[in-house]
Amino acid sequence: MRSELINEIFSVEAEAEKIVNEAQQNGRLLVSRIQEEGEKEVRLAIETARQAREAAIEAAQRASAERIQAAKTAMEQSDSDNLDIQECARTIAESLVEILCRTQLGENTL
Repeated sequence: MRSELINEIFSVEAEAEKIVNEAQQNGRLLVSRIQEEGEKEVRLAIETARQAREAAIEAAQRASAERIQAAKTAMEQSDSDNLDIQECARTIAESLVEILCRTQLGENTL
């Protein structure tokens, strides 16, 4: 009976060690899985942030290009307006010269 009791104790002890080993192995696997999931989430967050940054840069570049084009268009319009004004001033000046050349103004006309 004694040997049966000792054998049963050893059997229970072996079963307990097996349970402890399985628990440790399951714990390591769980920690490993959680770590992998955490790393995956970090990579995903980094990729999402990178894409958002690139989208913001592209939007800023488009807005800048639009502002540059608007400024160029405004400058071209301004140049065109200035040319119209210069042409008008030249026409007026030529007309005045022509009118003055036709008149006979002298120093003693008054």
